[in-house]
Amino acid sequence: MPTNMFRICVFWMCMISKHHFELTEEPVCTSRFDYDFKIVEKLFEMDQKIKKAEEEIQRQHQLINRLSTGGSGSVYVRSGRNLCPEHATAIYNGYIAGNKYDKSGSGSDSVCLPSDPVWSNYSDGDDRNRGFIYGTEFDEEGTNIFGYSVFQQDIPCAVCRTKKSALVMIPARAICYPGWKEEYSGYLMSAYHTHPGSHNHICVDSDPEFVARGSNNDNQHILYLMEAQCGSLPCPPYVQGRELTCVVCSA
Repeated sequence: MPTNMFRICVFWMCMISKHHFELTEEPVCTSRFDYDFKIVEKLFEMDQKIKKAEEEIQRQHQLINRLSTGGSGSVYVRSGRNLCPEHATAIYNGYIAGNKYDKSGSGSDSVCLPSDPVWSNYSDGDDRNRGFIYGTEFDEEGTNIFGYSVFQQDIPCAVCRTKKSALVMIPARAICYPGWKEEYSGYLMSAYHTHPGSHNHICVDSDPEFVARGSNNDNQHILYLMEAQCGSLPCPPYVQGRELTCVVCSA
């Protein structure tokens, strides 16, 4: 039989038996050419299997990462800071905003407006048939509660996500109860006691940052420290005129 014909026959015999051939076994082919061919073929198959295994490992890592940041968890606003704690994930940062201090309408709560708003339909220009929302500033003068002056400084915020499923803001405590993890601590703040514009109580970080170039005296949505008033509130344990702390805890 001519040499070329012999090689062709051997080649097809090896192709037919390739699914039964193992790299550790002696090749069934009878030529050096065919033996080398089978070795290369098996190495190629092993390389493909390794690539598939690496892709599967990568897919599993991606799934683990999604599970670690998805599913159960809690979201909170860190008032007074641009960043979330190291163990939490930032959703966005922005500016605390709410109703004007001397107005009784609009919303009564403080919200964290994002620093990158996205608009839908709109009609520019003030419309007296609308509610209004304003940025927020500290109006604490002559106090050293924060360790430095915060007077007339505008207040940022960050919306944070923790992997913990339970979350609570505890007023009048600077530390969490046992079994709970501190997200951040600070001071309880809301509206001045005679202002008609209602606010909710928020926990402002004890080491607040400020909005850049936000030190004008705009007198819009204004925050003040909250003091305990004895009477129906028992003293002790509370103290007349003492500023209340707060802490945000997760578990």
